[in-house]
Amino acid sequence: MNSAHEMIAPATGTQGGDGLLVSLRSAVETHGNKCFLVVDPSLRALEDNRAEGALFSQPKRASVPVGHDAFAPEHWPCLIELDLSTATGTALLAESVRAALADRLPESLARGQGQRTGGWLVGADSLQDVVDHWSTSLVQFDNLGRRCLLRFYDARVLALMWPALSPVQRRRLLGPVQTWYALDACAELVTYTAPGRSQSDLEIEDAQWIEFHRHGIINRALALFMNDAGRQPTQQEVQAAVDSAGRAEQYGLRDHEDKIAFVGHSLAWHSSFDAHPAMRSVLEEVSRGAMYGAAVSELDSRVVEEIRRGTWFKSHH
Repeated sequence: MNSAHEMIAPATGTQGGDGLLVSLRSAVETHGNKCFLVVDPSLRALEDNRAEGALFSQPKRASVPVGHDAFAPEHWPCLIELDLSTATGTALLAESVRAALADRLPESLARGQGQRTGGWLVGADSLQDVVDHWSTSLVQFDNLGRRCLLRFYDARVLALMWPALSPVQRRRLLGPVQTWYALDACAELVTYTAPGRSQSDLEIEDAQWIEFHRHGIINRALALFMNDAGRQPTQQEVQAAVDSAGRAEQYGLRDHEDKIAFVGHSLAWHSSFDAHPAMRSVLEEVSRGAMYGAAVSELDSRVVEEIRRGTWFKSHH
């Protein structure tokens, strides 16, 4: 098994719902028919579907306390225990998969409606064990000494965080959980796992915090790109977004929307668009204090089309 994550089944949009559910149910059945559903109620609640017998308000559940004044108790992440040996548990699993896929539709992401379902946890002895571990892991001090919430219960954030973590940190993040099933950045079902068991502190390094603070920019740019393209991103596109977010900072971009636009151009134009000769003057303006959005808007449409075609890149490399 890949120590980073292993793909189980494709789930693009709503097309892979049935296959995803079969794969997930099979995986949970090997762990005693029980799993914990990760829920983020901060923007929208998971609503009961009485017609299907999926009543999220009824099963055993627990909220994870977030030790930060900016987060009201009703916005705390929560865990719901699903028992697949019961009809209710089976219905809840199916409804949670449906909700997870619905939240990944490009138009939903572009509207910023959030990810209600953060995945499915297996292998933990009790719900309280996970709650206790998460309550000590969610709030950390970043590289500037600020108290920050690590939103790893958001599957899109987890997908970007995981590759940056060391094997030891991955194990510490999982804590009492053996395996975490979730949709990755491309809406494919993956497993997050690491050998051993550990409930020690994560001990995030300064360089990792710098990466983590870019995740909001990256995910927003990906959401807008998905809405324009009408599809999920590929792994290569996700990586292009990650790489370009780092370059944006190196070029001195400070404005939030400017950074989103820069990453968006790496997705819509070319992954290395900023290496095009015509971008030199744009980036020079930025270095002198100009806004990126204003500077790049001066590019001729024919130049943008040339950047998109990419023939210039092949001739330079």
